[in-house]
This record gives sequence, structure tokens and C-alpha cells, in this order.
Amino acid sequence: MRQSTEPAPGSAPAAPRGRRRGAVAIPAALTVLAVLAIGGAVAVARLAHSDVEQDATPSAPVASGSLPESGPASSTPSPGASQGLGARPTTSGSAKPSTAKSSAATALTGFPGAGDTGVPDGVRLSAYSGPCTITRADTVIDKRHVRCSLLIKAKNVTIRSSRVDGTIRLEGASHSLRIEDSEIDGGQAYAPTVGFENVSVLRSEVRGGQHSVNCYRNCLVQDSWLHGQYLPDGGDWHLNAFISNGGSDIRLVHNTLACDRPTNAAGGGCSANASIFGDFGPNTNYTIRDNLFVASDEMSYCFYGGYDEKKDYGTQVSGIVVTGNVFQRGRNGKCGAYGPATSWSRSASGNVWRDNVWSDGKPLPPD
Repeated sequence: MRQSTEPAPGSAPAAPRGRRRGAVAIPAALTVLAVLAIGGAVAVARLAHSDVEQDATPSAPVASGSLPESGPASSTPSPGASQGLGARPTTSGSAKPSTAKSSAATALTGFPGAGDTGVPDGVRLSAYSGPCTITRADTVIDKRHVRCSLLIKAKNVTIRSSRVDGTIRLEGASHSLRIEDSEIDGGQAYAPTVGFENVSVLRSEVRGGQHSVNCYRNCLVQDSWLHGQYLPDGGDWHLNAFISNGGSDIRLVHNTLACDRPTNAAGGGCSANASIFGDFGPNTNYTIRDNLFVASDEMSYCFYGGYDEKKDYGTQVSGIVVTGNVFQRGRNGKCGAYGPATSWSRSASGNVWRDNVWSDGKPLPPD
């Protein structure tokens, strides 16, 4: 099994080894409060955005060997394994994408959280009785409670206004999946909750699992809340809200990104909220726009930008466009233990860093 050379949680590239992470992470409930608090503090930071971007659709096939392997197979997570993380308030309505244009001068209007992601209020879920391996094209799972992990091996599959207690994995370059207004709970899986290609995740809450979303090709995550990853007491897992170990055509637009698990005694914990690593292939054509990076001094940085000479493909980086994001300062004022972002290359072809700000509205230059 290929192993990622992802930095240990709380470790800093080219920095002395030291305290990997602090003693307390931001719990999921406090994450919601932090999001609300930021809304009152940032008058210059925007966060309105245009309608949902074009869905991820299949493009050129990728060799099967490029699929990042997960860890040992885990049993199907029990229903509600991460129950209580980001519980949806009973007074909230369904989430709708903002129609205002993104601008650094636009006031912050809010980031996704418990009140506007997941199954809309008033929707009654029926038990899902279909297969856990989807092989029929155009399958729609609507208003269902799915109690197994799903393997998608078909085109144009849709999961809408549903809850899935398990991971969702897509296999096959010609297959595609759209998840909207849903709750996905990867439970205790040593695997990403959602992965790996041709996937769109819209207005959804993704929690549990080692990583919230792992993508290596053609993914869109928008208006969603990624948080509450799982870490066993004795596991040295490296966690992320979003991760790619080599990929292309990936868009993260207007999400709340939070890796919020404390470090354990075995050395496991969060690497970052969003990590781009050149482990298994080059990284090209990323759009990371209008997201909230939730602070925790228990991870080294809030964002890894893909450039690392120590990685096999760490210098093959281009088109990493990072614009209009808000980085929460947190208790140490740095977002992560060492700073907000690292490994983003100013000189790489097509790279853009623009209009990113701290949660107090001050400009945030690249590292």
C-alpha cells in the first residue's frame, strides 16, 4: 500500500520539531459559534458568491494505479457514529447558494455550518433499501437514510436530501456523483468520508472518517461544512478536512473547512484544513475560493499549497488559485501552530494568491 509522506500533524516544514499541536481543538459546536462571531468582526471580508459552479463531470481516464489507497479496511460505521457533531437546528431552513458577486470589499454574509448544510428541515427520511454498490446509471437516492458505505460504479448518480452513515467512494473515470443537501458520516473509517474523483458536494455536511473529502481529479465542493474527523485513541492517523495527494481540476468554493480533532498520545491528529501534497502525482488547476479556514493551533498550518521539494511530485505544481478566503486567527493569532499557509509557490505557472484576509479583515499575503 502506498503511504503518503504527509507531514505529521503539527509539524512545520523547515521548522524545528516541537509541540505538534496544543491541548485543546475547536469542538464542532464551538466551530459554529466561531463562524457566527467572525460574521460580526469582518466587515471587509466578503463571502457572497455566484451560483453553484458547473458540476464535476468525467474527463480523460486516469490510470487505475493512480488511485490513492486508504488504510486497512474498516467495518461499516454504525449509524450515528459521529452523532452530535454539527446537529442541525430545528428552526433552520434549507441552504441556498448566495447570488451576490464575490468581492473583498463585500461584507461577510456567513459561512456554511449547522444551520444551512445537510438535510433541510422538514424532510422526513425513509429507510434506504437499495444496493450499497451502485452500478445503475442515473440512480437517484432522495430523502433516504442509508446505513451502509456506498461504492459508486455508475454515471450520473445523485444523493439528495439524505443521510449516509458510512463512506462514499467513487471508482471509474467514466462514473460521476452529485451529493446535495445531505449529511455524510464516515464514522470510524480509516478512509476519507467522500472520495475520489468526478464528485460534486453541495450544501452538505461531511464528518467522520480520516479525511472529510479526498480528491485526485475533477471534484467540486461548495457551500458545505467539512469537520469532525475521527481519530482513534491509539492511532497515528493524519487528518484533514480536504486533502489531495496529487490531482487536477479541483474546486473548493465557499465552504467551512475545519480539522478539529485533538492530538492523541500516539501522535495522530490534524495536518491542516486543506492540504495539497505531491505524493502520487502533480497538482494542477485548483480553485480555492471564498472559504473559511477554521483556526486550531493543534495543526501546523491551516493550508498546504502543494509545493514541497521533498515530495516525489512536489515541484510539479501549477494553477493553484487561492482567492477571497478568510483565515480565522484563533487563540495564537496564526490560524495554525506555525501560521496560516505554507508550500504555496509564488513562481509556479498560473498560481494566484489574491484577496485572502484574516478574520479581522486584515490582508493576508502568501507565505
